[in-house]
Amino acid sequence: MRKIYTVLSMLAIVSMSFAQTLPTIFESNKDFDGINGVSVMGDFCKITFIKGDKVNVTAELMANKDLEGYDVSMEVVEGLLSVEVKKPESGWTSHSGFVNITVPDGLSLEVYTASGYVTIKDFNNTNVKAETKSGKILLTNLVGDANLKSKSASITASNITGNLQTSSKGGSQTISNVKGGASIVSYSGALSVNQIDGTCKVETTDGALTLKNINGDIKLKTKSGAMKLSDAKGNINALSGAGSVNFFNVEGVFDVNSGKGAVIGNRIKFTAASSIKTTEGKIKLKLDHKKEELSFLCESEKGMMVVYGKSKKKKLKAGKGPIVITTYSTTGAQNYY
Repeated sequence: MRKIYTVLSMLAIVSMSFAQTLPTIFESNKDFDGINGVSVMGDFCKITFIKGDKVNVTAELMANKDLEGYDVSMEVVEGLLSVEVKKPESGWTSHSGFVNITVPDGLSLEVYTASGYVTIKDFNNTNVKAETKSGKILLTNLVGDANLKSKSASITASNITGNLQTSSKGGSQTISNVKGGASIVSYSGALSVNQIDGTCKVETTDGALTLKNINGDIKLKTKSGAMKLSDAKGNINALSGAGSVNFFNVEGVFDVNSGKGAVIGNRIKFTAASSIKTTEGKIKLKLDHKKEELSFLCESEKGMMVVYGKSKKKKLKAGKGPIVITTYSTTGAQNYY
């Protein structure tokens, strides 16, 4: 076993060294005038947008075989600069490359890659659209709207002033410091969302979802992934199939509906009439209220209900406060204290 491990390690080192020493088969460095937008088809290359005073494209391709078909085409039509990385239809085995695009503020930027990483940062008055299959996307320090999509790689977006849309199938997402609307969709990758000032809509199938420091209306939806929301204020709409829903230090109007997942909360403050429902999941909320501020209309088919120490089955009315909390569970127990 030790001999096999040693051989594999040596092969890995050789492969890495080989990948790092691929010969350059294409180079280009061009300036452009009169450009109002840039569109890049990056294929396997790493794509980087750099802020500058003029439009410049620097490209380099490396491959272990100098085959006909490797190229980076550049064409301008009505102010749109189109850059496309090309490779042979067959015969290639190993290649890499980069395309660096220097552009001033105010241009629209679009980029599509298969496996190449995408990096965009430090732009003002700029709208961005980026899509990749397996390459990572990094977007930071943007004033403008952005639409980011990834099939299996991660998305990282931070310091965005504008509307942000992201979508991924298997890759994780890390979103932070957005001043504007945020719409985030994931199928199985984990989501981490922090510091959103504006409407926040997040949807996942089975990836874990963590949100904190949200100031604005919040809409959450998951099929089986666990959801955690903390340090938030706004109208909260949460729908969960089998995943648990956890709240900490959350203030607002609640409309929560969970299937098998539990609804757990600490330091919860209702600002108006709210509704919480589960089927099999339990409900347990520690409230940041005086008793006289709330009234409860609780119902459960089989679960025990407790409101500030008062317990009952089937139906329970408690309190005479102006804020009415309506709750329902099929088999899940309920506890409010």
